[in-house]
Amino acid sequence: MSDLAKQFHGGTVYQAFLSATSYHRWHSPVSGTIYKTELVDGSYYSQTHNIQDDPASPNMSQGYLAQVAARGIVYIEADNPDIGLMCFVSIGMSEVSSNEITVKEKDKVKKGDQLGMFHFGGSTHCLIFRPEVKIEFDTRGQIPGLHTHNIPVKAKIATVFPADKKE
Repeated sequence: MSDLAKQFHGGTVYQAFLSATSYHRWHSPVSGTIYKTELVDGSYYSQTHNIQDDPASPNMSQGYLAQVAARGIVYIEADNPDIGLMCFVSIGMSEVSSNEITVKEKDKVKKGDQLGMFHFGGSTHCLIFRPEVKIEFDTRGQIPGLHTHNIPVKAKIATVFPADKKE
């Protein structure tokens, strides 16, 4: 694990699934500066060995695929000091291995600006926050799982609290 990645150990991960018909461009969840980007090669058409009733594998294998599939990693230094350095990870699932990052290091981004895109199929992405970030997600009354509804693009998904406000 890189020294940069170690900063996120024990932090918070928000993972969302994109179906084949979902919007497949990525937008910055925060305003800030692109700190680092990297593309990680990986496998595709992979699934965990314990899959039984999920023959296409993208649903029950999301945690596994987040570790072995092709990924695009974008570290963003948020303007909000209560967030600081955070990470967006795109994960190409099943036949998807195209993670195109359209920003570069030192670019300034505003919340909602494009970071990149997938070019085909179903995928997933993660937002990763360091352990000291106090964050509360709004699931819109849904129980996280496979039978949820899409959250609109650029919608609020979480509230970050000052470090001394929420325990």
